[in-house]
Amino acid sequence: MKTATRITLNALPKHDGGEAVTTRFDGTVLSKIFDLEWDFSGQERGSLTTKPVVAFSHIEPAYRKVFQSTLAVLMKTQEVRQGGIVTRSQVSSWLAGLRYIKDILGSCDWERLSDDGEYAKFKRELKKRVQASDWSETTVSSIISAINKLNESSMCSRVPNGNEIRGWVNKKMQQHIAIPLGMYQPIMATALELVEMYHPHRHAINEAQFQLEKIAQEERVRTDVSTELDAIHSRERKRTRNLSHTIPDFKLTRTGSELNKIQDACAIVILGFSGMRVGEMTSMTKDSYIEKGCNHIPTLIGQETKRSGHVIHETWQTHKVSKYALELSCDMTQFLRSIYEEENSNNLSENKISFEEHQRRERQIASAFLSTKISPNRKNYCQVNMSRRFNKFIQRNNIVATEADVEEFNRLNPTRAGQLKVGGRLPKLSPHDIRRSFAVFIKRYGFGSSATIKFQYKHSNIQMSDYYGNNARLQAMEDVLMDNDLLQLMNEEGIRMGVDIFDEIFNESQQLGGAGGERIARDKFERLSSGEHVYMTRGEIERLVRNGTLSVVKLPTGGYCTNASCSRVCGIGEFAAEIKPCDDQVITDKQAELILKQNKRIIKAFRDLNTGDPMMNSILIGQKQKIRRNERLIEGFNLSFEPFNDEIKGIIEIAEV
Repeated sequence: MKTATRITLNALPKHDGGEAVTTRFDGTVLSKIFDLEWDFSGQERGSLTTKPVVAFSHIEPAYRKVFQSTLAVLMKTQEVRQGGIVTRSQVSSWLAGLRYIKDILGSCDWERLSDDGEYAKFKRELKKRVQASDWSETTVSSIISAINKLNESSMCSRVPNGNEIRGWVNKKMQQHIAIPLGMYQPIMATALELVEMYHPHRHAINEAQFQLEKIAQEERVRTDVSTELDAIHSRERKRTRNLSHTIPDFKLTRTGSELNKIQDACAIVILGFSGMRVGEMTSMTKDSYIEKGCNHIPTLIGQETKRSGHVIHETWQTHKVSKYALELSCDMTQFLRSIYEEENSNNLSENKISFEEHQRRERQIASAFLSTKISPNRKNYCQVNMSRRFNKFIQRNNIVATEADVEEFNRLNPTRAGQLKVGGRLPKLSPHDIRRSFAVFIKRYGFGSSATIKFQYKHSNIQMSDYYGNNARLQAMEDVLMDNDLLQLMNEEGIRMGVDIFDEIFNESQQLGGAGGERIARDKFERLSSGEHVYMTRGEIERLVRNGTLSVVKLPTGGYCTNASCSRVCGIGEFAAEIKPCDDQVITDKQAELILKQNKRIIKAFRDLNTGDPMMNSILIGQKQKIRRNERLIEGFNLSFEPFNDEIKGIIEIAEV
């Protein structure tokens, strides 16, 4: 047999079935090697919504013990090589990869992968299946990982070429959606409105739902009347009609549909004002909201879910409205919490669940986001399918796209270009889409200090400046742990934003203004005159942005600055910050239109203040300078506007030099 390398391969060890594969926190055995489920709940505390088990009941009995024995070897090798305890998600991924390998090989003889001829046949069949069945990159990665682990455990001597195998995948991964601003605003505004509407009624909702559930339980145990299901429902409906409440636009139902509408709004508010993952949100109670420091910065404390089974408490800056959302979601479902606590205790005492599973469910019951429909034999007490519910939320509120939304969607989501149509809804809305949108808005709309806040959720009761201005203070606090994945997401969005801006400057804009823009325009003209190619692809631009050759700052009131080391903040207010114009400012066609709109607002403010009051003179002089300088910036663009010649009442003006 011709092998990849000459090494001595290990055979699968023999097991009598008594070997432990997982243990409790005290070291006692929780799962044995040939159990139908390996329970990891004694070794890790991950997401509340995912039961920490690896199941083998669905695997053919003839191969089940081979898979289990192989996984036991891989786990031991991993623990020796890297230290620490292997997690459920790792074992699940290895099992998935091994099953694909077995299907292609036709057996669990892993040593065959070492033979060059056998491996060549394996690769041909793998490539055919990947392309014919449109396998995802995740599926292919599980196969690559499994072969690598077999190699590390000396069960085969093959090291796969991961890049080659991933290159066979046709089904490329699509990025999570960044929601266009014009659609994000009504989503958030609707959610905020519902939270504000129902927060004062949260205890009344809980009491009304408790009485409804009490009626249902009483009718189901009666023995003096018919026990037919239709008769029970008839009695329930009759008694329910006598229940009264003053909760606006709220219908009593045991299906959970009304509670879900409110709970969805609470979830959207919390995710939209923190950027956390949905698993981290479900770990929260109404006590998770804390105001930190002497500035009383609103924060949320939750359990981070991507730390290899270890519980890490993270802090997210938020807005005070998150406190109301948590209180509403938690208090209106208190009746469910009581029911679930009793059921969980009974299941433990009757040995229907393990002590570890009882503890996991206790953590779920403490969540502010309980499952709202009572059903027998449930596996989770907290919400597990927010994506489906969020899609219903946008359908229910008829949030559809305009032409501008479609254009922005295609720009922000190039892998999904064409999926959003004018008059249509978002192709999907998941909690992670809200997380990515949070990162997009942080980077693209300058959410970093109160001086640069220009974005509002079009909701008069929400003041955003303090919310975003708190970012800098939070980062300076020693006890705040940062969500590193979210920071990386923001960094990537910053790169994409830079690519978009330079694509607009170099390739899209017909006219360029500002001192920096005029230099770029002259350079392009000279290159074109000498026959050079001046168009830059987005890929070329991205390489230059990533290596630092190109850098840009988006100015809050229109235009860009291409000087990364510039300490000026041009155009941030209604006054000219400097007498000398910026040498690096670039104005594009789109930015010129924004500056024109800004000028119209300043002109209106000028005319409202220009009443002859001498106390207003300094403000009016500054506004007039700003208006005239803006006009000079955009005068070379094909824009129609009346030159501003208003005089300040009550003073003799000196012409600006």
